[in-house]
This record gives sequence, C-alpha cells and structure tokens, in this order.
Amino acid sequence: MSATPYSPLEAVADEISTQLREEIRQLVDAKYEVDELARHGVAGPRLTGALHDGGYGPRNGAAFFQTVMPFSGFKPHGEAFSALVPVSQTIGASWRWTTRSVPEAERPELLARLQEPARATTEDRERAEFMWIKPLGLFLAHEGKNRVGFFRDMDARWIPAHVAPYDYPAAERLTLYAVKHANQTVHWAVLDDQLLEPINHPDWALPVLRAYGVRERHQWPDDFPAVDVTAAALSTRLVNPVSSRPAPLDLRLVLEKEAYETEEIPCAMVDIDSFKLSWEFFGAMACISICAILLLGVTPEDWPNLRIVAGIVAGVGFGGLLAPLCKLFRLPRRLFDPYASLRKFALRERKAAGIR
Repeated sequence: MSATPYSPLEAVADEISTQLREEIRQLVDAKYEVDELARHGVAGPRLTGALHDGGYGPRNGAAFFQTVMPFSGFKPHGEAFSALVPVSQTIGASWRWTTRSVPEAERPELLARLQEPARATTEDRERAEFMWIKPLGLFLAHEGKNRVGFFRDMDARWIPAHVAPYDYPAAERLTLYAVKHANQTVHWAVLDDQLLEPINHPDWALPVLRAYGVRERHQWPDDFPAVDVTAAALSTRLVNPVSSRPAPLDLRLVLEKEAYETEEIPCAMVDIDSFKLSWEFFGAMACISICAILLLGVTPEDWPNLRIVAGIVAGVGFGGLLAPLCKLFRLPRRLFDPYASLRKFALRERKAAGIR
C-alpha cells in the first residue's frame, strides 16, 4: 500500500504482535528521552551515562541495541530493499544536528526533501540506511541517524530508507532466569539451553523480551553449572578484539571445566602449589640421614641405645626425603595444577570468542 500521498514507496510490513510493537515503541521513546535529557543541564549526562556514551554523545542504534539486548550479534536475514520505515519503531542518534539547530522557517522544506523516495536509494548523498531487526520489529538507523529525531519532532510517521533485514533468535529458543547472586538478583538469558548472556539493563530488555514471548524461570536448573560458578565464568570471558564484545558463555563448556578442575586425582605433597617445600628442606633431610648413618657405622655395638637413636634419626631423614614425593593424597586438580584447565580448554575458549 502507499503509506503517504507524496511517496510511491511501500511501508515495511512487519508481522509482530500488538504487544511487542507497543514495547518496541516504548523502548524507542525511552532512548529518545535519554538523548534529550543528556543534552540539558548538569545532571543529564550523569543520569544517562550508561546509555549515552557514544563517540559523539548519543549511542547509535546498533551500539544501543547491543548494550541493552542479549544475543544481539547481527546476522543478515535477506536482501536489502527500499521502503518507508515507521518513525515510532526507529532508534536514531542526533549527534550532529537536531531540530533546534534548524531555523523553524526551514523545517518544512527540509522535511519534504528528506521524505523524497530518493533518500531510500544507496546512490543518494542524503540517503538513509537502516538495520531492521525483523523478528522484533525494531529499526536501527545507520546512515541518516540524525534525521530520526527530526522526523519525530515534526510528527512525521514514516522515513524513506534503504532497509537491511537482520535476524534475532526465536523466542522459543530463549529462556530468562532471575537468580540470586552476591545478595542481589541478576538476570541471565540462555539460548538453546547452552549459551548464556547477562542482561545488564533488565528494565530496558525484559519488557521487550516478555512481549516477544520469551519464557521466564525463577529456578536455576540443577543440570546447569552452579550460580557462583557461572558468575565467575562470566567475569573471565574472553573479548573478541574485532567486536570488543565477549562471546556468550557456553554452559556445557563451563560444566566440563568444573568437572575437570574438581576431579580428585592422586598427588604428592610437592605437586601442591600452595604447599611448596624448598630445596633447603630436602638438603637438611639428606644431611640428617647421612649423618645418622655415619654415626650408626662408627658407634660401638655395646652402645645399643645410641645406635637405636641413630637408626630412628636416619629413618626420619629418609622419611622426610621420600614422603613429599609419594602420591599419598587425593585432591581436586585445581589445587595442585591451577593451569591444567587453561592448557586443556584455552583453544576452545579462544575459538568460541572468535579469536584466532
């Protein structure tokens, strides 16, 4: 259908639910208000810093999306096309110019120029190029990000843009967990019962994910790694040097590492890093043994008490030499070889993070 009397472009046809569309619009409104608040007064930047720290002030749509939503890697989902995009579902970033920087008398002319169908072509100098997270019905302005706020302020409903569709994990593949850790509630999203990403801004992400149809659980599964183990593994994830983002946490790999590190195996006292014996100790035991043996050799047989003492001392010396070398204990592997897990799993963890 033709969405406006001045444009032959068709409006993007999404198939999201009414509830999800409403939550997406609220997300877009909140992002716009954050950017507006950050521009005014002393308190603005302090209140919005976590979501308003782009290179030129406001975060662009892609960076904001990856900050707020879990599993927000961008996977293309079809060919790009020209269309009319709903302003109410589009995240922009007015870092170079805003409505206030355009004289009021010139605004209608500027709006008309930016509404021309040519703005949706890749060849145009004033083109708009948007990313469309298709399953969510959310648009992220890439080129033309400054005009989104202007269209909102001018009460325009549609923006001509060249649209590139991207996928998002299906709702049935995701599960939300609210768990207690360090005396506070943390929110994690798990994909396919295997990959985990933390939800760092639940007030922003959870309403969208719930409207999307993602199921929620308040009980951490017994077949997952313990909450403390999972939290520790999250804090040590490798960061991809290209995207500067950590990879999702592989819960199966965490379970395998935990089983490997906690496995009890035979070990000697010298194998335990936290209980290191110096060479001086072994030297002292050797000297005691040798001296006791020499004393035993030169002691007359009619001095039995001294010979007994010398034999006992020699035995103690030999025991001190040999006992630390005998595998007399069964301890978790992590206690005596803390780097064993690193040697075994480092390559798999680097591969998971996309590091060569």
